[in-house]
Amino acid sequence: MSAGEPIPPADDRDAESPLQVIGQLAGGIAHDFNNILGVIINYARFAQGSVPPGSPAAADIEEIRRAAERGVGLVRQLMILARRESGSNIVFDLNELISGLDGFLRSTIGEHIIVERKLATDLWPLADDPARIEQILINLAVNARDAMPGGGTLTFETGNAELGAAETIAHPGAEPGRFVRLLVSDTGVGMDSEVASRAFEPMFTTKAAGHGTGLGLATVYTIVTQAGGLIDLSSVPGRGTSIEIHLPASRSARTAPQRPTRAAPAGRGESVLIAEDDEAVRRVAERILETAGYRVTSCPGGVEALDALDVADSRYDLLLADVVMPGMRGDDLARRAVAMRPGLPVLFMSGYSDDAPPSDLGPTSGRVAFIDKPFDAGALLERLRDLLPA
Repeated sequence: MSAGEPIPPADDRDAESPLQVIGQLAGGIAHDFNNILGVIINYARFAQGSVPPGSPAAADIEEIRRAAERGVGLVRQLMILARRESGSNIVFDLNELISGLDGFLRSTIGEHIIVERKLATDLWPLADDPARIEQILINLAVNARDAMPGGGTLTFETGNAELGAAETIAHPGAEPGRFVRLLVSDTGVGMDSEVASRAFEPMFTTKAAGHGTGLGLATVYTIVTQAGGLIDLSSVPGRGTSIEIHLPASRSARTAPQRPTRAAPAGRGESVLIAEDDEAVRRVAERILETAGYRVTSCPGGVEALDALDVADSRYDLLLADVVMPGMRGDDLARRAVAMRPGLPVLFMSGYSDDAPPSDLGPTSGRVAFIDKPFDAGALLERLRDLLPA
């Protein structure tokens, strides 16, 4: 297979696509599964704070946390494949994203693999969700690692490219124009033409049982094509594999970089009303907030939360509401809540929702934000601090 030969998506090959089945599966399990994983991750962090660093118990707890984080990644890949995952687009530099993977590469790829970077100094920016593009880089790096068990070289190369109709016509969804080029290559075992022709199929893998899901390259293909990009694969048995990606470049100015991570901010005695139907998640949120100095009232649903708001002398500084709850959705609860308490800030949370929560709840709305499940204490506390008055 040549680098210029496009690989058709799996869902174009069959009338009944396996991605349709994946989509139904992902939508059905993502919310509940992310709730479970969030509970595991946060209780693992709680437990880590109770044992001596470097002890066997601390190492065991860290393995539990890492396994749960891998589960989060698997759900995310399923959602991407099912085309049911949304993100926040910003304008950013791909080179910075690649350079930011240093820690991941050191801990995951191994010292037996040399990592080379050939990054263009005048690279055009991208306008996309950086988390999705990072998913591309991570999946390709892990695939390259597995292809080089005895060591080798993994190379990231970037550049600018102007593509015309002749280069884009064979790639559905891609339009002629300016592109950022990403080439990821390895010196591993390579693939024969039969394996290469199926490389982007979901669930297809040549790895031994327990060593691969068959979702990595399929996820990469889906992200690239959803972005209006191009992806090509070339591989030679015994000489390695190269994957060339072109992503539409942005003409907008780069978004200001996010502020550096800081210590989780503490509360100042503010009162938070939690509406969450999953009891375990509710307890985790309660513990995070109470430990940080917030006063917490928690309810298993929207009706109970409205009853709490209806108490005349009650005071609440923020509503933390799950989006998907039985009986009353979180967005319905929030609209009623801000009508009762004008200006009340609302933080929505969800492991998955077909409908993104509204950013404006009406004329009496306060500030509104959203946090993905599973979240950790730092992310939740930072988001609350951003919503509450200084």
